[in-house]
Amino acid sequence: MTIVGLILFPLCLLLWMRPQLMLHILLLAGMLPAAAALVLGGLGVQPAMVPAMAFMSFVMLQWVLGVHYPGERTVMTLCFPFMLVVAWTLLASLIMPRLFMNQVMVWPQKSDSVGGRVLLAPNFGNISQDMYLLINAVFLVLAARFLTRSDVRLDRLYRTFLISGWCVVGICMWQFAHRVGGVPFPDTFFYSNPGWAVLNTQTAGPVPRINGSFSEPAACAAFLSEILFSTVWIVLQGYSVARARWLIPASALALACTTSTTGFITVAVEICLLPVAAIATGAMQLLGNITRMIVVGIALLACGVLVVVTVAPQVVPAAQFVFQSTAEKKDSQSYQDRSQVDRDSMSLVAETYGLGVGWGSNRASSLLPGLLSTIGVVGAVGLLVFDTKLLRRAMAARRRVPPGPERMVIEGVVPALVARLIAASLSSPTVGFLDFYLLIAMLIAAIARIDLICAGRARAQVAQRALAPVYATAAQCHARVETDTPQIHA
Repeated sequence: MTIVGLILFPLCLLLWMRPQLMLHILLLAGMLPAAAALVLGGLGVQPAMVPAMAFMSFVMLQWVLGVHYPGERTVMTLCFPFMLVVAWTLLASLIMPRLFMNQVMVWPQKSDSVGGRVLLAPNFGNISQDMYLLINAVFLVLAARFLTRSDVRLDRLYRTFLISGWCVVGICMWQFAHRVGGVPFPDTFFYSNPGWAVLNTQTAGPVPRINGSFSEPAACAAFLSEILFSTVWIVLQGYSVARARWLIPASALALACTTSTTGFITVAVEICLLPVAAIATGAMQLLGNITRMIVVGIALLACGVLVVVTVAPQVVPAAQFVFQSTAEKKDSQSYQDRSQVDRDSMSLVAETYGLGVGWGSNRASSLLPGLLSTIGVVGAVGLLVFDTKLLRRAMAARRRVPPGPERMVIEGVVPALVARLIAASLSSPTVGFLDFYLLIAMLIAAIARIDLICAGRARAQVAQRALAPVYATAAQCHARVETDTPQIHA
């Protein structure tokens, strides 16, 4: 058991009866993917797995005892396409490696041991990846159902997500001080997972590349871009979240310290998506705010560059080298190798007639080739249907209610998920972290809660309209009695 495990296991045991706190702990533990809570041989249990299993055990026990949640029907309706994809994935991981055995060449999960492609055959990667996927899917459904409870504060859970962003920024600055000034940095705490290849000594010329608590700079940049895009959007929408405005420059600075091409491209795509999002949501007044934010950001960046050049002129050659290496990324050997892996993975789609080689049989370099080569066209189309349906329901839900906790969660979570998917499309074969699935669960729960709110209002209006004729009839009878009384006396 590692130091992280010595903290998480007792904490989750003490707070087991408070499942909502388990989700907060999961978001904070999700920023330590390169650490391990428990080491089993050459495998490490991710820290986020500990609060997730504690949460799932409590909620499943409640389900066995007959506890139900108010938004279960909406949650299951939204999750149904994803559940079909998971069922197809688990079934295909058993069939496809045997159906196309020794017929195609694949990149294994642990390519370091073989150094190249191997013939397709059933392996332990199918079992291990199926287990991870099953845990993620069950956690997604259980968390979404649980979060529809009226006593759960979704906005507080989103604020914890932003706090995790502040923690990653602090860790990045700490590591930068360690790489530049020799400040002590606990490598054994952040990189205790033996199943991860940690790249924490990379440099871009004279500039150290920062990976924070993640296994590589690209993974750290992907998380920071997620925080950055989410924070920018909620600030533009006018939500008052503590220290959210300051998180924008802080996360941007930490992302720049990673010198990750993935992070830079993701941010560039996010900037291009901001006007599109403003038009799509009908918030045309945000276009002016977006323009002002970009202008202010460029002005602050220019001032910062002038100050740095004046105080430390030796930074200029280093910045030029980083810019040149980023611009010439396509000519690097690592880019060529990753592109070749993606091309090999895409060729598997045609070789398997669009069915894929099975989940866990092939490891690509980016998201789309990784999905198409493993779960095939059927699984990829299913995920597209799920994403499209979820996005449409989210946009419809935010239009039905005024600004509030549920709407703020939708406004903040959707940009975060989009940013993570953009980064994964550039440099990650899958998106399998539990904090990512918790964000999806928060989005589904927010939609279900808005449906419950609107349904309650509709029932109240129907009741009022039903009572109106009753009171009108009583008033008419009273009026007839009053008019008949004088005639009787006469």
